Amino acid sequence: MDKHSAQDSLLSYFDELLGDLQPEPIQVAAPVPTPALKPEPAPAPVVQQTTQTLDQRELEASKRLQLQALLNQQITPVPAPAPKTVTEPKTVTAPAAVPPPAVQTQSAVQTREVAVSPIAVEKAETHAPAKVIAPAPKIEAKAPVEAVQVAEVAEQDAHTLDNPLLHWAENGRPQWAQSRFEVLLFNVSGLTLAVPLIALGQIQTIGDQLTPIFGQSDWFMGLLNSPMGQIKTLNTALFVMPEKYSPKFLETAKYVISIDGLNWGLAVDAVNQPITLEPSDVKWRSQRTSRPWLAGTVKSAMCALIDIPRMATLLMATERRR
Repeated sequence: MDKHSAQDSLLSYFDELLGDLQPEPIQVAAPVPTPALKPEPAPAPVVQQTTQTLDQRELEASKRLQLQALLNQQITPVPAPAPKTVTEPKTVTAPAAVPPPAVQTQSAVQTREVAVSPIAVEKAETHAPAKVIAPAPKIEAKAPVEAVQVAEVAEQDAHTLDNPLLHWAENGRPQWAQSRFEVLLFNVSGLTLAVPLIALGQIQTIGDQLTPIFGQSDWFMGLLNSPMGQIKTLNTALFVMPEKYSPKFLETAKYVISIDGLNWGLAVDAVNQPITLEPSDVKWRSQRTSRPWLAGTVKSAMCALIDIPRMATLLMATERRR
């Protein structure tokens, strides 16, 4: 099976989830004609929506520059070392040695012997040291380091939910998808996923830097230290497709994409360039009884679009139950 066939099968899998949850069409009786009424004046343009769109465009432009800088840091090839040049050693003729000038030495100075009489030292009386009973050390019970680390990073998890652009509107689309928008594409176990560019935080390489923490969910890979703090790394393949999960993902995952304002990051195999989409390009999700993190699918880009606030809510709810 080639790459496109695998992508199509995965997208069909998500499309089935979307199709199963689409509401059945409701039969509506034909409307009774009503007398013509005088048309009402058009409402004034909504300034809030325009301001929100401008804010989104500025945020996308800023995130695009940050993303390009991150990609340049992570994917910049290492320059080849300069070839070594071998130079022949030059023969240097040392100048003739000049004999040092003769120096007249004076006769040795006669030393006078001085007799030093020994000094009598009185021996001080020694007393046995008094016994000092040290107080018993105080033992302070400390919480486990793992629990403290999780508690510290959990306090900041709800920040991303405060971004109004990530909330959903009444028309069944998020605020960032009311008009043209940009998304970042990345690969996870053969599936292409996408997140809105405005939600992007940073991109870090995984390496061997993950710190495991016991007592967490199966899809918790560990803590990743970054310049911005600790990132709780999500096993994205296990979280997104548990029934199709392969442990090989632990070996192929190379990067962690963090979400702005959220101390969670998505482990991914590869990071691609962002693309621009129209709202009509997405088959939007209508109900969330299954896979609530799935916002919709994009057939043209063969990717599944992630709903960041819903995913954050799922992660935080799972942590509270443990």
